Amino acid sequence: MTVNHPVADKQALRRLVRRARMALTPQQRAAAMRAVTRHASRFLRRDKRIGAYLAAGSELDLDVLISTALWRGSNIFLPQIPAGSRRLWFSRLGGERRWYQHPRYGIAEYDGVCLRAEKLDVLFVPLLAVDEQGYRMGQGGGFYDTTLAFRQRHPLWRRPVLIGVAYDCQRVARVPRESWDVRLDYLVTESGLYRFR
Repeated sequence: MTVNHPVADKQALRRLVRRARMALTPQQRAAAMRAVTRHASRFLRRDKRIGAYLAAGSELDLDVLISTALWRGSNIFLPQIPAGSRRLWFSRLGGERRWYQHPRYGIAEYDGVCLRAEKLDVLFVPLLAVDEQGYRMGQGGGFYDTTLAFRQRHPLWRRPVLIGVAYDCQRVARVPRESWDVRLDYLVTESGLYRFR
């Protein structure tokens, strides 16, 4: 399902896309996870600093992509939410078991060496909906908007390469936009890798 008509209300669009995403079968999810890894493989290179995420709820899972990137010698960084701020740090995934639960949000985080997004080469960005121009709509917390605000202030800054990750059913004609929204460089779904110009 692609929503071809604009939905002006963010909450209505969130409900619509969440329903479509939750309707996917386990087989469709597993196939999409493998396909996304294939389509994004050109970015999974030795010594690259790659930001990824751990899927929450019905988000597209990046476990295969993370495993492939590590096998190829990439450095994987996972988001950390600092206390009292919406600007994410990215913690390098290591071999030690240094996982913990975020005290407020209850999500798994890894305690490793941290970087800001500006220091990453590639960042795979979770989203709820994405439009044809490369604008994303998240869950509403504003964490990625705050973290990537430097791209608004410095439009020629090209790091990290921002790659939205979604199922095809999360693609819409247009998401409601705010002045602080940052456009993605690419989108990867089960059907391919798309570049926004």
